[in-house]
Amino acid sequence: MEFINHTKFICLALILMLGAWSSEATSRSLQDAMMYGRYEQWMARYRRIYNDIDEKEMRFHIFKENVAFIESSNGEANKPYKLSVNRFADLTNEEFTASRNRFKGHECSTTTTSFKYENVTVPATVDWRQKGAVTPIKDQG
Repeated sequence: MEFINHTKFICLALILMLGAWSSEATSRSLQDAMMYGRYEQWMARYRRIYNDIDEKEMRFHIFKENVAFIESSNGEANKPYKLSVNRFADLTNEEFTASRNRFKGHECSTTTTSFKYENVTVPATVDWRQKGAVTPIKDQG
């Protein structure tokens, strides 16, 4: 009799474990389905068309990683800025950097350059009117 009770307990434990795993898998697949929906909307908005299904899937995984990074960064309370998904969301950091360097007419380089004006102090406010940088107010009717 005790053996039967012990067996029932083990079966019940296995059923509960399988239920938990099933729930977790369902939750993950639901999250992936929602993310894929966001990806499809993003593709439509930015008119992305890929050569084949393999490239589309690869870009989806990059998109998903970038969205996770954006949401993680935006979840940090001490940042004075927020990130958002834009037309570059399906690019790796390397691809984005290379595209910016090509855009600027530079060769893609793996070396990091410093910011040109990194040791300059900037005043908190500037009145550009006093410096003659802006024109007086015009009558716009």
